[in-house]
Amino acid sequence: MLLGQSRTVGKDSRSQAQRTSTTWFHYYEGVPELMAKASRLLGLEDIQRWEEPQTVRYRRNEKFTWHLDALSPEEANNLSGAGQREATLLVYLTDLPTENGGATMFRDLGGGDGSEPLKVRPRKGSALLFFPSAGGIPNAPFDIRTLHCGEAVAADAKQEKWIAQLWLRQRQYSPTAPPGNVHGDAFEAIGRYCNSAKI
Repeated sequence: MLLGQSRTVGKDSRSQAQRTSTTWFHYYEGVPELMAKASRLLGLEDIQRWEEPQTVRYRRNEKFTWHLDALSPEEANNLSGAGQREATLLVYLTDLPTENGGATMFRDLGGGDGSEPLKVRPRKGSALLFFPSAGGIPNAPFDIRTLHCGEAVAADAKQEKWIAQLWLRQRQYSPTAPPGNVHGDAFEAIGRYCNSAKI
């Protein structure tokens, strides 16, 4: 099996209320096209800094409230770890028209005059790349301007929202899910994909 359902993070009612979507972790070798294209987009020569690839499903009325992708200073500054999350890549796997909700919204990147937040509409095959720990306040561990949410999918939406997501860390990352997931297991599959696609 090349897929494993994610563990729940946070058991308290606040954590449970923040996120109502469902996430699955993928084995790197199961998504060679995603890994190759994501690495090429950022000019990387390998995939060693990527966290586990994930697929997220938002059913009707499901959402993810305002949050930052950057890690806490304690986790980011742990010298035995992979450092801060430098990039977030979301790939939209379904289309959702405006009336169906489901946009990725950035609170502080709107018009700046109290108008609507910036909304990125899910369009199948499109991608959103942003940098959660770059810019903002000097020496701060994150860029507050990247505070974002997954808008609730409308109760009468004809389709669910599906995305693939990846986070890039500062240093080599050691995967923890699904069990036995290793970057190196994907090298052959990525090579085959790149050769067939002439990347």
